[in-house]
Amino acid sequence: MAELTVVGKPITRVDVEEKVTGQAIYGYDLVLPDMLYGKVLFSPKPHARIKRIDTEKAKKYPGVHAVITGKDAPWTHGESIKDKPFLAQGKVRYIGEPVAAVAAEDEDTAQAAVRLIEVEYEDLPAYFSPEEARKPGAVAIHEDFSSYRKMDFIVGGPTPNICEHFKLRTGDVELGFRESDLALEERYSVPIIQHAAMEPHSAHAQVDPESGRVTIWVANDAPFRALHEITEALGLPKEKIRLINPLQGGGFGSKGGLKVEPIAIALAFHTKGRPVRVKFNREETFISTLTRHEAVVYIKSGVKKDGTLLARQMTLYWGAGAYAEKSPTVCIRGSLPAPGPYRIPHVKVDGYAVYTNKPVAGSFRGYGIPQGAWACEQHTDELAQRLGIDRLEFRLKNVFVDGDLSYWGEQLHNVGLKETLIKAAEAIEWGKKDEGLKGSRDKGIKGSSVKRGKGLACISKPTRTPTTSAAGVLVNSKGEVTVLAGTVEIGQGCNTILSQVAAEELKVPIEKVHMAPLDTDVIPFDASTTSSRSTYHMGNAVRRAAIDAREKLAEMAGPMLEARKVDLNFSDGKIYLKDHPEMNLPFGEVIRRKLGTDGVLQGDASYTYEIGKDLDLETGHSDHASAFYMYATQAAEVTVDEETGRVRLLCMSAAHDVGKAINPLNCAAQIEGGLAMGIGSALHEEMVIDSQGKVRNPSFLDYHLVTSLDVPKMIPIIVECPEPEGPYGAKGLGEPGLAPTPAAIGNAVADALETRIYDLPLTPERVYWAIQKKKGKQSGLGY
Repeated sequence: MAELTVVGKPITRVDVEEKVTGQAIYGYDLVLPDMLYGKVLFSPKPHARIKRIDTEKAKKYPGVHAVITGKDAPWTHGESIKDKPFLAQGKVRYIGEPVAAVAAEDEDTAQAAVRLIEVEYEDLPAYFSPEEARKPGAVAIHEDFSSYRKMDFIVGGPTPNICEHFKLRTGDVELGFRESDLALEERYSVPIIQHAAMEPHSAHAQVDPESGRVTIWVANDAPFRALHEITEALGLPKEKIRLINPLQGGGFGSKGGLKVEPIAIALAFHTKGRPVRVKFNREETFISTLTRHEAVVYIKSGVKKDGTLLARQMTLYWGAGAYAEKSPTVCIRGSLPAPGPYRIPHVKVDGYAVYTNKPVAGSFRGYGIPQGAWACEQHTDELAQRLGIDRLEFRLKNVFVDGDLSYWGEQLHNVGLKETLIKAAEAIEWGKKDEGLKGSRDKGIKGSSVKRGKGLACISKPTRTPTTSAAGVLVNSKGEVTVLAGTVEIGQGCNTILSQVAAEELKVPIEKVHMAPLDTDVIPFDASTTSSRSTYHMGNAVRRAAIDAREKLAEMAGPMLEARKVDLNFSDGKIYLKDHPEMNLPFGEVIRRKLGTDGVLQGDASYTYEIGKDLDLETGHSDHASAFYMYATQAAEVTVDEETGRVRLLCMSAAHDVGKAINPLNCAAQIEGGLAMGIGSALHEEMVIDSQGKVRNPSFLDYHLVTSLDVPKMIPIIVECPEPEGPYGAKGLGEPGLAPTPAAIGNAVADALETRIYDLPLTPERVYWAIQKKKGKQSGLGY
């Protein structure tokens, strides 16, 4: 490979100026001409039949242009399972479900009209945990489930509320347990948490009264997937739907699929061509958009005395909430690697996505990996400790290495996991004897209440496979380059990465590269900005498109320079003769001579991981389940005050195998941001839902996010184990950043206290009572 001039360099983000100066316009900021304002009536019931809706008073309220209910919007949508109505139809399934909507001249008028809508409900049995909802005698939350349109990979469960059952079968776990010297079985749980993106949800929609064409302005992380879901729901050809993506103020998975879009679209069909904006406030975003899955995980492992893992059995119950959304694929992609990145000959996994009467759960950064890792990595620590083996050495003995056959049947290559383990552990001085804490309350002082511990956790994560990304690269008569790519800038830095790729291949200054605004009428297809797939898939597409543009430029320039293509080279936005660099032409001049002053040259390309194969529905096996795998290890050092239960982080290291760092500065920022999110989910975050299904903390006043006071010294470590198919060897990075964090912290807390806590978050109260329970056992007292 030729020496890289742009790729691999810590270039400042290309969008930094417009964002830090406040020039950037986000979806939440957007105001359209002659716009109406939408507001929503949400269900106050967790599960109930709608006996009557009276909207007459709302319709007569001055300034109101439309009042609609499910009867006015008789459509349903859904990615894997088409189960969710635009507005509630016949019944409600969670507190916060949209029941009716109003469009008016201003927000106050719309909200006043919403309060005039009268609804009569008939209560139905409600279920607030996946274990409760999955029981055979439970009332079906979706009584028409059998008639829903479902993707081919959906496997229903044995009871009414299971919307997906994932199975992984390798070897014979019972034989493995019989041959083991130690078998250990435990239960872990992870609560519902919020994405807490800086920008809440909003959508604008307009229906052209003459053509019937629907235009939606929304910050959606998968506009082409949303377009497909909308066309399927409305029964319209895709040419009748247009999505325009304004800037997105963060999403972390919450802004994929359809959330506010259906309400805006439904209202727009009743506003005679005027656009409608539906904008949720923070509380509405909490209760009525998306959450991360709660999970209950049962895990049993068998191991030999020397630390060799023989068998692992896991059962995972994923709380889907009231509608399937992405629960089936989270269940599949989260359950598949849940046994951890280890060589295990006997594995059995059952993952169940279960409907409940809670807010809808869906994609969240990590896509199910954090829940499985919380259980698996603590359980792995416990095995090592019971065998008297160092926890790092136990992992090094069992982790995946190049050439291993995974327990899902795929031979693994380009595995940088062992290097991440070693480097993350070294960064926190793993194995170094603790010299105690500075200050009076030292671990070495008899009777001190402050204990110190270290922990680590490692993960592997697949990417969504197979998928396709297409791209275009334009060069105009000024020598400026425009990249057409459907990857959405959600804060992760994709515009910078893709600009670097284009600049690298065309050999132009990065200042000359621009990203085109995202509009499905203009931009070529991209599957989604999810699953840490964009650098790999779209990076490959942009690279190929830039090479296509470069080849076309060379063909144009050859006759002008009286040279063959093979005799030409590119540098600094110019084409020159290899042997006579003084003989050169700027790109712009080549375009003007050949295509005129308004001429534009376009390179096009796409990328698909062609050999990707779906998992077998009975065994969970595939010999090419993922285009690439991401590997990471994080390590934590903590102190725990036994008198208060407070956990204080001293240091966290995070070593991530990125394949090739296209932009090391951006990689470090992704790792640090992931650590911060992971710390929040480990120590503070929980969306509290009471026994009636109501969210009790739907604001940042009561929902505790991580702050600068909670963040310790962070040590991001970039490991580069190149993936040959990736652009310049790159893999992905965004999602694994928070996946091992809670488990690493949990293991450090267990190391400090010599007792394990099985449920998140590690709040002072939970830690305190775990300490008291341990003391009660030691003294013979019960707590």
